[in-house]
Amino acid sequence: MKKNSYGGLFIVFEGLDGSGQSTQAALLKEYFLTQSRRVFLTKEPTLWTKDGRRIKEILDEKESIAPLKLQELFVADRAEHLAREIIPALRQGIIVICDRYFFSTIAFGGLDTSIDKLVQMNDEFIYPD
Repeated sequence: MKKNSYGGLFIVFEGLDGSGQSTQAALLKEYFLTQSRRVFLTKEPTLWTKDGRRIKEILDEKESIAPLKLQELFVADRAEHLAREIIPALRQGIIVICDRYFFSTIAFGGLDTSIDKLVQMNDEFIYPD
């Protein structure tokens, strides 16, 4: 993974389902807005990409695939998410807050896939600040 060099601040909230990361991300967004800062709140997996929608179906147990294939879908969804939303916003100096990112991939995907493989699959993406 590489350092964020795009100008905007990239903040990520990670945690187990129900641990409050979505609530904290929303609260931080509201705080930045009260400071007249430009902020964009987003979430992974996305629901607007083909891969993100498929991930949702798999997580909802409507479909079953091999664990490595699921991680490949997360990587494809993340690549599109970064290219179409996150990096363009960062280039404009916008604070991007993301509900889940790479570290959730390691935590959840590491149960069935080697952590080294997961790190390698995500190596070209940026680290959060």
